[in-house]
Amino acid sequence: MRSLLLVGLLPGAQAQANCRATALDFVVLAGDATQRVVEDDIRRDLAEVGIDVTARYLEKEAFNAAMVAGDFNMVFSETWGAPYDPHSYVASWSAPDEAHYAALSTLDAPMDRETFPELVANVSGEADAVERQRQWTYILSAVHAEVLHLPMWGKRIPSVATRARVENYLPGFQQFDYPLQRVRVVEGSKTITVAPGAQTGLFQSVGLLEPHGYRPNEFFSNNWIYEGLVGYGPNGEIEPALATSWRTETKDDGGELVRFVLRENVKFHDGAAFNCSVVKLNFDHVFAPPLREPLWHGWYSLPGSLSDWYCEDDDFTFVLETRDYYYPLLQELTYIRPMRILSPLGFADGLATSPLSANSCPAAWGTVASSSSSSSGDDSSSLEVVNC
Repeated sequence: MRSLLLVGLLPGAQAQANCRATALDFVVLAGDATQRVVEDDIRRDLAEVGIDVTARYLEKEAFNAAMVAGDFNMVFSETWGAPYDPHSYVASWSAPDEAHYAALSTLDAPMDRETFPELVANVSGEADAVERQRQWTYILSAVHAEVLHLPMWGKRIPSVATRARVENYLPGFQQFDYPLQRVRVVEGSKTITVAPGAQTGLFQSVGLLEPHGYRPNEFFSNNWIYEGLVGYGPNGEIEPALATSWRTETKDDGGELVRFVLRENVKFHDGAAFNCSVVKLNFDHVFAPPLREPLWHGWYSLPGSLSDWYCEDDDFTFVLETRDYYYPLLQELTYIRPMRILSPLGFADGLATSPLSANSCPAAWGTVASSSSSSSGDDSSSLEVVNC
């Protein structure tokens, strides 16, 4: 989450009693061009009413530590935009490494840490669109009433192209989606220069290009290299990618079963063949039970919604099953991370690689253990551990 933390603002009644306070401490993510501009605008506006602001720019690690510790009174946050809003965005508020999680500890129902996740889970499992809208209205109205989240800005990243050199470029439909595969060079060298907007505004490095990790891996570069089963298109349309089609059925227990027909005659850059066994391998690793928890891949609800995945008789039909109805399923499969498909040759032991002893998660994560026996949704009494 890209946030502007304001340290020094007071909760409602206390603020009213201390209305003569004239100094605020702005804690800003260093290197984020958007935050710098927003901070500057707010500081100048507050100066008009006699409030002085001091800006402190923190590097990412220190900035995250402030969010996790609740070292703030208010968070100004940029929403994630499509395809994350609102389902994945608000689901992430229950992850302990998010600023919202710290804020929820100070609130009463329905915005407390116990009730709020239940509301989000209920709306995500609602099949009726009218009732789903009613529930979202209730949730977002509660957020507004508590002044928990003040959405100050969101953005679509603009593009500027020298048309004398290239043509056919159109922006993608989610943040950091720069579909350069559409570009055609019309004049001069086939080598072109791209100045990409990065996650912290100022581009520094693409990171390690790990498809199943997060920062410092940049979204846009991972999106150029790795594909998922489906893509996110105009007006929220789910488009074919490594899956050419899919069909959804309702199971007797109320869950869903989705059959994906996979694209044939596809090879990875390293020459390895793409088929169902490769897709299953990736799902086995990304959604290994310890990694489904909020601190890892469980920041959104898809990992916990899945009950099984497998290949049918042929090499090009992949099946997903869910525990219950889950309306954002296909939309959440379009995300740039964490579920993009890595070549089997990118795993430690190819197709035989264990998701527990040699998981594809970033090596920096080290050893990850389940925090409880219920993290994977089963009744196992033993805690599983993965080694990255």
